[in-house]
Amino acid sequence: MSEETPDTTSSSSAAPRIIAIAGGKGGVGKSVIAANLGLALARRGRRCTLVDLDLGGANLHTLLGMDNPRRSLSDLFRRQVSTLPEVEVDTPFANLGLISGARALLEMANPKHAQKLKVLRQLFRLEVDYVLLDLGAGSHFNVLDFFLSAHEPLLVVAPTPLSVENAYHFLKALYFRKFRQALRQSCRGERLESELRARVARGLRSPRHLMDILEEIAPEARQVVAERMRTLKPGLLLNQVKERGDLELGPKMSSVCHRYFDLDLPFRGAIRNDDLVYRAMQSRQPVCNLYPESSFALSINSMAEQLLSKGAETCRTTD
Repeated sequence: MSEETPDTTSSSSAAPRIIAIAGGKGGVGKSVIAANLGLALARRGRRCTLVDLDLGGANLHTLLGMDNPRRSLSDLFRRQVSTLPEVEVDTPFANLGLISGARALLEMANPKHAQKLKVLRQLFRLEVDYVLLDLGAGSHFNVLDFFLSAHEPLLVVAPTPLSVENAYHFLKALYFRKFRQALRQSCRGERLESELRARVARGLRSPRHLMDILEEIAPEARQVVAERMRTLKPGLLLNQVKERGDLELGPKMSSVCHRYFDLDLPFRGAIRNDDLVYRAMQSRQPVCNLYPESSFALSINSMAEQLLSKGAETCRTTD
């Protein structure tokens, strides 16, 4: 197995469904969404574990009204424990556990490759129904690999120029990361990489152009890579919507990604800006717990129902 292709295959038929929540930048509300979505699923009788992988700024425990957990991923990275369940702590809510990234030292903010693989493998062995990953901001390799490992990768975007620009940067990095993994999994990966680098050095118009170059160099490899790239379908979630015009951003970004990346970017919906989110955060409580009838909570509950329906459909398809 190469460094670019972490093996996240689980042999268990009861492996949890992984939901990864990322944002091109901080401040788009991904942690609030992760905490409340986990709670919404837990209240529907699903065993859920929240994993705070924002190691430079872990705060899920605060959003859940908890003190700094006495166990965290830092203990796993320091080899004080050997498994993820050993660092999982109970939350104040039934069916909802937390694996915190709090107390991470500076050098742990970007885990080594072996540490990343260890966490990835163990995530798929947790004895729960859903695992929700709250990823750090930016597009570091570790963030991209955790995002790529998920059954339900969600990219949260706020309707601001900076957030949209950072989202496109994230998607571009994600595309090339996935492309490189797919290429290395082909039988001629290393030689093709060298040939592609030489061609790309002459100019690359878009990620779609990269596939055209690969078609010229090695049509058979292009087919294999294209098949793997079709599995890349990150969902787009628009948050903090304030105006009616903001709602047009989701479908517009999906269309642009299809043209530029030849990438499916399903629009998963929009969450309107809600002042009660701020109030809940000030009270150190999940919005869905403190204000269950708020527009934010209703949107999260609807999203939870969609995920449950999709999970049930997946189970029927694989049975």
